[in-house]
Amino acid sequence: MEIPIRFKLLLFWKRMFNDKPKTPQIKISKDGKGVSSILFFLPEKREDAKVVNYLIKADNPIPGYTIGYVCNEKSKFYYPNSSKVKIITYKDDDLNYFGAIKSEDLLDQIRSIQYDALVDLNTSFCAATSMLAFELDIPLKIGFNSIIANETYTITLERMENTFLENNFQLIERLVGLKN
Repeated sequence: MEIPIRFKLLLFWKRMFNDKPKTPQIKISKDGKGVSSILFFLPEKREDAKVVNYLIKADNPIPGYTIGYVCNEKSKFYYPNSSKVKIITYKDDDLNYFGAIKSEDLLDQIRSIQYDALVDLNTSFCAATSMLAFELDIPLKIGFNSIIANETYTITLERMENTFLENNFQLIERLVGLKN
């Protein structure tokens, strides 16, 4: 996964000068009940969006869960349109030079709900969601492996070229307690 140098510089700057509190450690066990609120970052690539659509239960939301979705406005039409599901979108105008979200209104809208878990479903690098994942104070963050994944996520998944993407998404569902 190729990470642009300007994003690496931004991440270095944030690590050096932002006093980010450590998120509490979590414990995953058989007795755990999973999480009750999840923020999903939806992929921008059409191929990944086709597979992710089964995770987005737009017509039949999961009862008892608070689910949020964030994606680029350009990729929103890849996902089902339903009044039962709220998808927060960002435009290219909402991004700064480094590709991170700069719109405070948009950031406030995302932060308005205290999520238990964050799941970044982008299998390739996305500056906006990577920096957002880095900055949000959420105890469980799941994303795909990259050179910045250790700085961003608490659990990283390896994307193997010869495996089905569905297998990774089923693992994510089990990790957050959506499936047994």
